[in-house]
Amino acid sequence: MAAKEQSKKKMMLEVVNPYEVFFEGRIESIVLPTVDGQYGIMPGHSPIVVAVAPGIARAEMDGETKIFTVSEGFAEIGQHVVVIVCNAAEWPSEIDIDRAKSALDRAKTKFNSVTSTEEQRLYAQHAMERAKARISVSEEWKKTGKGHSES
Repeated sequence: MAAKEQSKKKMMLEVVNPYEVFFEGRIESIVLPTVDGQYGIMPGHSPIVVAVAPGIARAEMDGETKIFTVSEGFAEIGQHVVVIVCNAAEWPSEIDIDRAKSALDRAKTKFNSVTSTEEQRLYAQHAMERAKARISVSEEWKKTGKGHSES
């Protein structure tokens, strides 16, 4: 009975991007970055679809918090399953911090350029958000040594 009760407290998480299934497994909860702010999800959540924004996702798995970055996309949330479809997702150990800092500098320059169009500024803004998330998750992981799992 205890195993049955434990399984009721978990839900499936699947994170996919155009290149791979980034993660698939059972979790207790997840907090996602959305266009409306951080969005927490637990088993039994009402079905909804949310727009995912570039940022850090935090999933509770077996009592441990695992962190990873996601780019723009959407999440389909059900009572027992969360499917995140995004352009990219990365574990902290996969992030090249120097490359992320260079990307942030390039995006800031493009965003602040007087010759940039509105579309270019929007793209640069998304690039800045992605780079900031990558830098933040990498630095957090290096400080604590926690929050990474590829399984």
